[in-house]
Amino acid sequence: MDPLWLLLLLPTAAAGGWVMAKRERRAERRKHLPEAYFKGLSFLLNEQPDEALRVFLEVVEVDSETVEIHLALGNLFRRRGEIERATRIHQNLVARSDLDPGLREQALFELAQDYFKAGLFDRAESLFRELRRAPDYRAQACRFLMQIYDQEKEWESAIRAAEELARAAGADMSQPLAHYYCELAEQAIADGRNARAGRHIESAFRHDPHCIRAVIQSGRLASMSGNHINAISIWRGLERWAPQALGEVVDHVANSYTALGDAKSYKKFLEDALARNPDARFIAALVELVSREEKDEAGRKLLVDLVRRHPSIEGLHELLKSRAASGGGERENRDFALLADLLSQVVGQGRGYHCRTCGFSSNSLHWQCPGCKNWGTVQKRAAAEPLRRAVAMQPPA
Repeated sequence: MDPLWLLLLLPTAAAGGWVMAKRERRAERRKHLPEAYFKGLSFLLNEQPDEALRVFLEVVEVDSETVEIHLALGNLFRRRGEIERATRIHQNLVARSDLDPGLREQALFELAQDYFKAGLFDRAESLFRELRRAPDYRAQACRFLMQIYDQEKEWESAIRAAEELARAAGADMSQPLAHYYCELAEQAIADGRNARAGRHIESAFRHDPHCIRAVIQSGRLASMSGNHINAISIWRGLERWAPQALGEVVDHVANSYTALGDAKSYKKFLEDALARNPDARFIAALVELVSREEKDEAGRKLLVDLVRRHPSIEGLHELLKSRAASGGGERENRDFALLADLLSQVVGQGRGYHCRTCGFSSNSLHWQCPGCKNWGTVQKRAAAEPLRRAVAMQPPA
């Protein structure tokens, strides 16, 4: 045969040999794949996860068609709290140079979650920032970045992530954005940069016109500048659309009215607030004011009257404390003191605040729920069920 023809046939022969060899390798993999996986599953069932992991990782080295199975396996390890094993699987997948781009993004996302759950926020942030460029993972990456920046208190970065999430997923981010700006305002107030704090508060109102926290901060700025009349007006704005939150500013209002020397207007404020919301804080403040401005006996009589009109556990607690210190007989005072002490434990366990999203309860207000990490969902519980029988048993003043 002409040597020229031999040269022309060599590439064809080589290609044919490569195709046949590839088919043989695929057949070989199909033959060994079930055996390897059954072996790995056997190790898992026998509670030998390290051996199972070794077998599965060896199969990944052999056959890229098993990648999705390994992604699922890594996810399973992470859910079980075995973060190190999950991380090893996902790191092995990401290191593959022949991995399909879509599968690589999925492996990166799983690895970023491993780092996040392990508390390695720097590594997690780096991967989530990379995944922001992947359309399929952009929104999820932004959500995780917000959580990272929340914990690291990097509020400006959190704002950028929230705004990007709003654009990517059309999500309503008004609540977290308002609180992020309130956090910046709080930092500015602490640094004595009140003008900057005012700008942050304005940004908070742009995202949430009814942001209670921004109202409180706005009034604080006014009072700090000596404009107590304006501060009181700002805080009393809550009377119209958030009377349940008015108790959060009662101490601020008291300080401003004291600075103005206007006890009469402060008393009227408390009476109006109590008419809208029978919060025990209004009762305590009003009784304290009357006791100070008039006399202790007038305060005790007012307390009995208010508790009868607005019966609650908290109000009854205040009544018992007052009776215990009223100067009656020694035994009577001791009995009232014991009842007040017992009831204080009930009040303390009552958890006056709860999250309307996850049900987390607390004795103090949290702007971000420690349970579900949502912003602006913790609120004061409604007034306790009336204790009319308990109040009716109290002797007349």
